[in-house]
Amino acid sequence: MKAVMYGAGNIGRGFIGATLSQIGYEVVFVDVNDQVIEAMNRDHKYPQEIVGPNARTNWITGIRAVDGKDPEAVAEEIATADLMATSVGVNVLEKIVPNIVKGLVRRWERDSESTLDLLICENLMNANEILEAWIYEAMPEEYRPLMKKNLGLVETSIGRMVPIMTEEMRKGDFLRICVEEYDYLPVDKDAFKGPIPQYEKLVPYSPFGFYLERKLYVHNMAHAMTAFLGNIDGKAYIHEAIGNIYVRKIVQGAMTESAMMISKKYGVSYDRLQANIDDLLYRFQNAALGDTTARVGRDPMRKLKPEDRLVGAARGCEAQGILPVHLSLGIAAALYNVTKTKEEAIDLMKENAQITASEPLGRRVLAFYEDLQNNKNHFDRLISKIDCITVEERGSLA
Repeated sequence: MKAVMYGAGNIGRGFIGATLSQIGYEVVFVDVNDQVIEAMNRDHKYPQEIVGPNARTNWITGIRAVDGKDPEAVAEEIATADLMATSVGVNVLEKIVPNIVKGLVRRWERDSESTLDLLICENLMNANEILEAWIYEAMPEEYRPLMKKNLGLVETSIGRMVPIMTEEMRKGDFLRICVEEYDYLPVDKDAFKGPIPQYEKLVPYSPFGFYLERKLYVHNMAHAMTAFLGNIDGKAYIHEAIGNIYVRKIVQGAMTESAMMISKKYGVSYDRLQANIDDLLYRFQNAALGDTTARVGRDPMRKLKPEDRLVGAARGCEAQGILPVHLSLGIAAALYNVTKTKEEAIDLMKENAQITASEPLGRRVLAFYEDLQNNKNHFDRLISKIDCITVEERGSLA
């Protein structure tokens, strides 16, 4: 069996490609980094370092690589693959579509009944719909019916945390990758066109919206919020930021709000989501990952979009009748990281997050923003502010 892994970066090499190898596939990585390609084709293996309490080294074997700058080579690998996955990043995904289409056309020229499932391992909501539209647009018209029939665009939920690799972490091996121990991969059960690979760490689920929202509105939201609050608190690393008991309490409160919303929306037991919250808070403390607040908090403008991790979670809570007080503080912390005045925050909140200053969410966010301006080194006071706002707003709703 052969799987094509498009992207040999942190997630591609540290999680998805490694998982496919462990299932039993020969894994063909597609990348544009000449050093990566050369090393993979020389060694046909690389070390995956599990960092944390149960530290160990896994050797990922049965691999090779092709150059993403060679469309013919990429097309041939896709045409003969049993499974495919992408992990190239949101900004690159559209750019690889021509190579994907070329491979699919070649595949269906040879066998019009051949199915191919593509695991979309990108940090992007509605990734299947977005990628489908791009592929459909680029696909020759006569092959579009086959695309609809034979191509499974399978969304995944990437929960494993993989830090940016430093030279110290590489230990002289360019392919070495450090990851946390968590290695479950939920996948959209309903999207497969072919048989679902049988592997204990591969978790097919339906409806998959539950896992996608749990990842975005609990995991991603809490990770970003920890980074934004950590930056304000002067902490360089995620484990340092979550080590502040007040930051932890605020982040945990936001996770609880999101979890209550998801539980109500999907009819899933809250206890199941609470277990996920406890697990994430424990994993955020993993100092061995060396994950920085700068990395996790990067691109705050995207993270403040209406449907992204912070605002999307708050809006989801509103829709389910849940008061997003801690989440409002998270939005305020993100705004505080990118603006200098309340006026700037109001403008950015309206233009980027589509929150007006006059609506309840906007008033709450701005109240916390002012508190951060005045008490940024006194997170204990923010806890008191949360309690006051919660009592006031629940009282007004009574």
